[in-house]
Amino acid sequence: MTKYKSFLKIEKTVSLPVAVETNAVLVSWKESLFILTNSIAKRETFVFKMSYSFTFEKIKTLPILSTSAYIFESQIIISGSDNEGNAIIVAINFSGEILQKIPLEITPSIWPKVGGTDKIYVAWQEKADEIKRGILNFNNSEIEQLQPIPVENPPAKLIAVTKTLFAIILEKNKTIVIDLITNEQHSLNISQSITVGQSNEDIYFGWMESNTVCLKFQHSEEKHCVASKNANTGKLQAVSGSEAALWLQKQEMDIDGNYQWKSAIIQKDVEIFEIDSFIHTVGAWNGMLVAVQESKIIFLKKQTI
Repeated sequence: MTKYKSFLKIEKTVSLPVAVETNAVLVSWKESLFILTNSIAKRETFVFKMSYSFTFEKIKTLPILSTSAYIFESQIIISGSDNEGNAIIVAINFSGEILQKIPLEITPSIWPKVGGTDKIYVAWQEKADEIKRGILNFNNSEIEQLQPIPVENPPAKLIAVTKTLFAIILEKNKTIVIDLITNEQHSLNISQSITVGQSNEDIYFGWMESNTVCLKFQHSEEKHCVASKNANTGKLQAVSGSEAALWLQKQEMDIDGNYQWKSAIIQKDVEIFEIDSFIHTVGAWNGMLVAVQESKIIFLKKQTI
């Protein structure tokens, strides 16, 4: 039996001001947590800000459906689609004022992801054999195109972390991870689909092997694997934050033959935390993990045994 050094416990559960219909996006900035939820019927995104006291403040309703967001120089950069279903990037300040609206003349098969530190980088995929990328210029509302990344074995995967954007490309018996800002490449001897995250310790990778979930830091040969029933039937996502975390969501059949959603939060040397319901997204904020359900948010904090 595995002996864990720590475990997760529920620090707080807070009801959402509006129910999540299809998508939720979390982005944190110092003591503030921004929650974006989509309204499909009105094709709008509600933007809320939560303070350290766990109270909500509605700061904006945007005329878009959001797909991703990140913080850049006291602005929230949000990618999504407008009322006609076209790709768009919107920048707002922390008070909700719209600073920029930039329509993108693209037809994405993978919707744009945004990230970066000193500049705003955008990456997306239109054709199956290449990933497009560029630098967003707010002065002229255009994207300065950079050299595309060829993809030999589609589909690729785009992941935004705290300071960069990654493209994940599967090749025969290995996986290539490309930093889309620095062009640095990592070749992993992993044939399964992987996810990438960023912690204070290092960039890390997560993947599934049969009914186990594995985590490995970029500059370490050691991997940490834990057993999880039917893991290979689920979807795995890295949760970037101060500590490396993985979120696994899957369906399992109960004794009556009905399928139930189950989520598992996995960290190194931390006992697995399971949630018996559908989770829209998981993020990190103020040393806690944040799980967004349809009508509430669960805040999880690590406790030392």
